[in-house]
Amino acid sequence: MIRHGESADNVTAIWAGHRDAPLTNHGFNQSMRLANHFQDVPLTAIYCSDLKRAQTTARNIASLNKTQPPPPLTVSPLLREQFFGEAEGWPWNAGLYSSSHLPWEDHRAFRLAPYAESLNDVSLRADKVLRHFVLPHLIASSESSTPQHILLVAHGIWLSEMRYAFARAQDPQVRFVKSGGYLNTAWSRFELELVREGEVVDRVQNELPEPEESGRSTAEEVVVVEETTPLTSAGSTTNARSTNEKESDLSSSTVPESIRLLLPTIPDLPPRDPALPRPYPEDLALPRIKFKVLATNQAEHLEGLVRTKGGIGSSAHDEKQRGLQEFFGGAGK
Repeated sequence: MIRHGESADNVTAIWAGHRDAPLTNHGFNQSMRLANHFQDVPLTAIYCSDLKRAQTTARNIASLNKTQPPPPLTVSPLLREQFFGEAEGWPWNAGLYSSSHLPWEDHRAFRLAPYAESLNDVSLRADKVLRHFVLPHLIASSESSTPQHILLVAHGIWLSEMRYAFARAQDPQVRFVKSGGYLNTAWSRFELELVREGEVVDRVQNELPEPEESGRSTAEEVVVVEETTPLTSAGSTTNARSTNEKESDLSSSTVPESIRLLLPTIPDLPPRDPALPRPYPEDLALPRIKFKVLATNQAEHLEGLVRTKGGIGSSAHDEKQRGLQEFFGGAGK
């Protein structure tokens, strides 16, 4: 699982979930470092968010990877970052929007602003990715000796919810909240396996401590925001919105145009590449899965990478622009 390169919104202090900012020049360089790092890694398939920052990162990986035939790349809005609704583009104010004072269950249902998604909403999308994209590879792996190695290229909060989906597939009773973030282009590796009939599977260790007797948890246990978002301290005063103040009904005709413009324009489940394993039947319950964490938040490929000075590194990357050397060399004529 891979987080996208640095985006133009990552370098500004705003809420950015479905806003479709491109990579910065530095973020593009990060993604190329990552692509070089993965060029000799055999890949079965790549799945990515349709947002530019993730899709560009994924396509750069695909362009340099030496697997033959090339791994199919599937683009889906199911891998999008959490939608912050009317707060998209607003300046961060962690004190105003933190849900850190809420019990865990309410924190999971908390919506930042009208039309925003809760973590539970993002979790439902991750469950669909598990069923439609990941599970077919697991079944294919169990039916043959051919290893299946897939990439999920997405966003920080979504990646945490995907890990939660893996955990719940092994242990439906697990309670989980992200305890840390992904660096831009950092990757984590998980090993997944179907649970055999009659096999006893260990409980997943909760990454969230049990709630205090009062039913409330501390801020450091439950705060889940984009990795670079400033957090409120455990003792700060917050003014979070009610968890049910506004339902995230994006199908209503009353949804503002500013919100509609941020919604996906492609289907969650695009036409399936013939090279991919057959889909898992929609009417069947998910089988039990066990997962093992092999590595987390790995970013050694970024060692020595320096941001270009003069504001160039933080500027939005334009893929149509050519480098000066290419331009003056007359390439592409």
